Amino acid sequence: MNFARPILRTWFTGLLYCLAGLGYVFYGFLIVVRLLQSRKVLVATAAVLLAAIVAGTLMLVPPGPPGETVEVIVEPGSSVWSVARELSRKNVVASAAALVLWVRMNRLERSMQAGRYVFRENEGILAAAGKLDAAQPLYVTVTIPEGLTIEQTASVCARDLGIDSAAFTGLCYDTAFAAERGVSGRSLEGYLFPNTYRFSPGPSAREVAVRLVDEFDRACATLPDTGVRERFSRREIVTLASIVEKEATLASERPHIAGVFHNRLRLGVPLGADPTVRYALRKFSGPLRVSELNTPSPYNTRLHRGLPPGPICSPGLGALAATVSPMKTDDLYFVARWDGSGAHDFSKTHAEHDRKKHAIRKRNERRKRKISGEKK
Repeated sequence: MNFARPILRTWFTGLLYCLAGLGYVFYGFLIVVRLLQSRKVLVATAAVLLAAIVAGTLMLVPPGPPGETVEVIVEPGSSVWSVARELSRKNVVASAAALVLWVRMNRLERSMQAGRYVFRENEGILAAAGKLDAAQPLYVTVTIPEGLTIEQTASVCARDLGIDSAAFTGLCYDTAFAAERGVSGRSLEGYLFPNTYRFSPGPSAREVAVRLVDEFDRACATLPDTGVRERFSRREIVTLASIVEKEATLASERPHIAGVFHNRLRLGVPLGADPTVRYALRKFSGPLRVSELNTPSPYNTRLHRGLPPGPICSPGLGALAATVSPMKTDDLYFVARWDGSGAHDFSKTHAEHDRKKHAIRKRNERRKRKISGEKK
């Protein structure tokens, strides 16, 4: 809702109100004078006329030249009187009572919204009333999903917070800034914690980056102190958690997948995680060709043993927790079922793994033939 309709006629309407009031007063004055010819009545009527003039002046004339910018916060549930008193205290209007009268005369009280308002000193009642539906939000919200890269996070923040995505990305790849935030490595990849955040309107790229990294630190402080944290550095844990994040569709499978990766690391077997290849190629959708799976990159965990040089995305708390508290299992392999469930089949041996892959392939082929037959 807005005040557009009454405010389009701000000065004109106010003038009409005053003239109408003066007309009524003057008309009454003439009647009283003619009927009573009394000095007391004349004085009283003149006083009423003077009061009407003063009220009209308060309504229409700003109390002085425009002054400094003034910010006023209107909390949810605030009354028009409390807002008017605050505007009077900050010299936006000369009279809180006159502002309340104007708002109520024009039935604007219910349209007043909570939020941040920007006024100027000596703005006057009409101009101030005209802004009472133009609140800026008290905060802006952004939700960072799990598993995003720096560039993807920058895109989300630019869309929802209005920050400069290039400035945010540049800051995240600034090694000095990363070191300042306690992050080893060449960037903040992996440390922009996924969560829902609230900022005051117009945050800077630096403010957002600092907030996301600080939230990562707070989240990590809640992780259990397990043996994994003794054997792996924080960067290694975040790197492995980022792979778990990208491999696990179901939250319930994260500890199991983490357990498989821990087993492979312990045995010196390549992790064989396709998401690391996608990160190297910056190809985050569509099938990977065989030639792409053999991409020569230190991030390609099909070709190289151990962990990649760093995280491939920012993992959520669930993936971090699964990484430091993995399921105890003898499994070394898993394969997606591709049945729409997001689930995987796990295996202890390569032969068992191959059988399950073959069974899944056959099952999917039968499903496709069935669907194709139904369409015919």
